[in-house]
Amino acid sequence: DAYSAMARHMPDNGMQCVMFTHKDTGVWGDMVSIFWAAGLQVVGAWYIATEAATALRAGAHVQGTVILMLRKRREGGPIFRQQLLPMIRREVAGQVDQMMHLNEQAKAHGHAVFNDADLQMAGYAAALKVLTGYTEFDGQDVTALAMQPRKRGEETPVDEIVAYARRVANDHLIPERLQELSAETWREDLTAAERYYLRLLAIEAGGQFKLENHQNFARAFQIDSTELMASRSPNGARLKGAADFRPRDLLEGLLGGTTLGHVLIAVQELLNENDPKAVIDQMKSSLDSDFYRKAEHLIAVAQYHSDMLATRRPEESRAAEVVANRIRNDRLGG
Repeated sequence: DAYSAMARHMPDNGMQCVMFTHKDTGVWGDMVSIFWAAGLQVVGAWYIATEAATALRAGAHVQGTVILMLRKRREGGPIFRQQLLPMIRREVAGQVDQMMHLNEQAKAHGHAVFNDADLQMAGYAAALKVLTGYTEFDGQDVTALAMQPRKRGEETPVDEIVAYARRVANDHLIPERLQELSAETWREDLTAAERYYLRLLAIEAGGQFKLENHQNFARAFQIDSTELMASRSPNGARLKGAADFRPRDLLEGLLGGTTLGHVLIAVQELLNENDPKAVIDQMKSSLDSDFYRKAEHLIAVAQYHSDMLATRRPEESRAAEVVANRIRNDRLGG
């Protein structure tokens, strides 16, 4: 009601500025519905870093504020899902890429500006710019659609679009070390469960062990992460290490048959003091003709695993590095 009243009383060339700080995607869905139903269109979205990370605010706190500029929606028109989703993908990817570039520039002066939660929020804001420009979605009037009472557990079209924006943002959030090793591995080879595990390895390497991180990324990657976690303590949550998995988990569970699954099996065997050559021969036998095709990805994942655990679990880190080096030498004929 408040935003509808403001839209009615503002001039046709007027603008509203909304400053918004929240990481709950459900709230974002509600906000989209408010703007949509009020006849407002997001015409600009910026993400501003407004809080510095300190010991008092360590963890997964959102460190910035989304600045949204709104105008009256003057034209609009109909849009269908198959048309809208590619447009949202381009807008979200562009926003996240721009912010990651700013992070790279900021690192030259000591530290990154935006964390993963910030980048996800920026992705949602970018999706709003596209979405709120239309008055009809899949044949339904957007005001009526947005004003429908929300039923418990029901996913609305707005929720689906916000979830899609989250997935696009996460597709672009390649862990920095893996980006250096092989960005193609993240984009072309990994399942959602593998992405979740590797992303959380980087977060744990940074000293963050909040259960909230695991829950947020499990939702983002649309998986049940229970079988991948050694602890679900609110402030001491952590992933399973190679030794924590049962062999069956790595053969049949979320990681069964995956690149990461094969690497963890090899690391597990080395921790059990099996011969490195025999371990790699077993991997080659399991992968058969896919071994050399996947060699680059296996090396990247094993090396990344080693780097993320270098200080926390040095024995596992050394085993993962042996796996990476053995595959590298085998590919080179060494």
